[in-house]
Amino acid sequence: MNEQHTLLIIDDIVDNLMLLGEAMSSEYKIKVATSGVQGLELAVQKPKPDLILLDIMMPGINGYEVCRRLKENDQTRNIPVIFLSALDKESDELQGLDAGAVDFITKPFKLEVVRARINTQLELLQMRQQLQTARLKAEAASQSKSVFLANMSHEIRTPMSAIMGMTDLALEKASDPQQKSYLETVKLSADSLLALINDILDFSKIEAGQMELDEHPFVLAETIEAAMRTVSILSKEKGLGITLEIAPDVPVAVAGDSLRFRQIILNLLSNAIKFSEKGTIRINVTLVHAGLETITLRVAVTDQGAGIKKEKIHSIFSAFSQADSSVSRKFGGTGLGLAICRQLCELMDGTINVESEYGKGSTFSFTAMFATSSQEKITRQKKSSSEIMNIRPVRVLLVEDNAANRFLIRVVLEKFKHEVVEAVDGIEALHIILEDQFDLILTDVQMPKLDGYQFTRIIRACEEGKEIDPHIADKMDNNLISNLRLRLHGKHRLVISMTANAMSGDKEKCFTAGMDDYLTKPLNQEELVITLNRWFPDK
Repeated sequence: MNEQHTLLIIDDIVDNLMLLGEAMSSEYKIKVATSGVQGLELAVQKPKPDLILLDIMMPGINGYEVCRRLKENDQTRNIPVIFLSALDKESDELQGLDAGAVDFITKPFKLEVVRARINTQLELLQMRQQLQTARLKAEAASQSKSVFLANMSHEIRTPMSAIMGMTDLALEKASDPQQKSYLETVKLSADSLLALINDILDFSKIEAGQMELDEHPFVLAETIEAAMRTVSILSKEKGLGITLEIAPDVPVAVAGDSLRFRQIILNLLSNAIKFSEKGTIRINVTLVHAGLETITLRVAVTDQGAGIKKEKIHSIFSAFSQADSSVSRKFGGTGLGLAICRQLCELMDGTINVESEYGKGSTFSFTAMFATSSQEKITRQKKSSSEIMNIRPVRVLLVEDNAANRFLIRVVLEKFKHEVVEAVDGIEALHIILEDQFDLILTDVQMPKLDGYQFTRIIRACEEGKEIDPHIADKMDNNLISNLRLRLHGKHRLVISMTANAMSGDKEKCFTAGMDDYLTKPLNQEELVITLNRWFPDK
């Protein structure tokens, strides 16, 4: 055995210490103690023992108590303890194991047996340490991946926000049919790119166990029809029809995560359109089971497309897998869509499967469990789009380091008569706040000099008369902080964050920092206006 291992032998009989010490000294570094108190002291001194041989019957503190104290101490709790005792009743052994020992050897003992038991426990200890090291490396790798994905999400979504927003604005102004066609093509491509980004982020969140369902009552048909509307342009371009049939016994309203339910249907519809050249895509919803508190539904999406070869069916729900993975395949994609659908179905206590005949079409069907609900429980906005847009003009401080996004958001806000003042980072915004009054602060999260979280924490600390985090205060001018305290104390400023990060916990981080609301980039014009309407309703 490795000579670097250290044994601590605790026994009040010197002859036992000499016998064991001499027998084991050729293989291990030996430390000895003649009492429980001395043993506890030596156990925390360097070099710390890798294993402890412990007698039970000793004056002062017996072996059971010594073992319990070792296991209660963070410094020694992971050191394996083997009892060596003349006590030979089964109850004695059970008491020793209950105290935290890994083994129990009865005196008189054979040295070969003791040596073999020690070797076994040290090998197990080494394996546990290797597993712990591997686990820590895996956790570090997972953390690095999460940070990388969050950063990539921000870096990609920030320009995407400007591309999609400016395209929408250009479409509103476009009068030439050819120019409008060009812009619609750009929009479709941008939407496709965003879908790919979302797939990668969703898969990463599910893989990391960070995906949580947001359950709420919703009208089933409305959610499915929303998915149908999303793909309607693509289906019309290919001359494909889409029909929806909901069985009479299916409830009008259920309670569950409507967004994720819609995501599954949208993904299946998108695939059906992608792999079809003719015919009608049919959506059928049936009731599988109805209980007092839950119901299970089956949704089937049937197409008359290319179909799937039998040998490929078993793998299509695996990550990064496609029915045709050859370089010359006709249809693109990441191969994540169906894997995400499978995992979302499992989150909804359901399953997903496919029946397909190559060259004739496929039927993808999935089940999902929902809580029972009623249509009366659903609170829906009754305002028209024009009424939602018709909110009172407000003064907005826009804090955003990306020039294209500042321009886009300014254009959208000014279109609805809001007054906008711009700042390129948190420091500049704080100086502006000293000189001006605003109804709303709309701030990006990731910025140079002072990010959105730190910026908001400074505002809240000054409003509430609290100390500013020293790590943040070090970046600030003392006079600026003092003036902000005088200016902001006693009144709550409305802060809404904009973030291109879309990982689990980002929303919670915004609220923890003191922000009042949260918008995800790419900013959706309607979502922006609806959010403002929530905080500045009609007079």
